[in-house]
Amino acid sequence: MGVISRDKSQINCIYANDSDFGKQLEGYLKASGKEILMININETMPTPTQWQELAVDLNTGIENFLDFSKIENMNNNSKFDANDYVTILENNPKAFQGAIIINGKKTEHITTVTEVLKYFDSDSANIELTNQAEEIDLNKSKDRDNFL
Repeated sequence: MGVISRDKSQINCIYANDSDFGKQLEGYLKASGKEILMININETMPTPTQWQELAVDLNTGIENFLDFSKIENMNNNSKFDANDYVTILENNPKAFQGAIIINGKKTEHITTVTEVLKYFDSDSANIELTNQAEEIDLNKSKDRDNFL
């Protein structure tokens, strides 16, 4: 059992609110109709254990959560261990790229708004689409009905 709370009726979102993507994210998540818990790493940093759990859930390394271009004197070729990458995140939250969304057992690291929409398998308004091929009844059902 992990240390991160997982509930199908709530979406947990770990993000940084100082990017344009981060500012748009909550609106897209609200379209799901579920409760939303926004965890802004500029205010509340996940623990090293939580970062490790997220990396394991996503089958990736913590370094893949980082945008190295936003960190001075670092590049993609720098090699550190997982604990070092957590320390880098703690000291450089602006380098966190995208967001991590958790809903029940499903965890995704997303970096674009379109990935948010794919996460929910819905269109942008979260409206169920109907089959337009269904026949429409154009016959009057009452004498008072008027059709143009």
